[in-house]
Amino acid sequence: MPLLLKGIVSAAIIVALSELARRHAILSGLLAAMPLTTLLVILWIYVDTRDVATIARFSGAVLWALIPTAFFFVALVVALRKGMAFWPALGLSMMVWLVGAALHLWLLGGS
Repeated sequence: MPLLLKGIVSAAIIVALSELARRHAILSGLLAAMPLTTLLVILWIYVDTRDVATIARFSGAVLWALIPTAFFFVALVVALRKGMAFWPALGLSMMVWLVGAALHLWLLGGS
């Protein structure tokens, strides 16, 4: 599948979710929490290679990556609810995610 088409489809989904978030935060959050990005990657891998073994390895890696991602959201929610300004809260959450991601890579051997 052409790279430009992949980019257009992927960007359209992100834009649609960000617009939906303005009107329906809960619905948008639910849809954003869906593995939409993962679904797109799986589809693009399958369309390009038809290699289900690669998809299985990728899916397993995504499953383990959910742990540092959950830490990101916990840190962001807690920081914002405690009154931290948006940008510092986002920065703190990214740092929490980076530490979690580094631990994830170290524990799983980086592959």
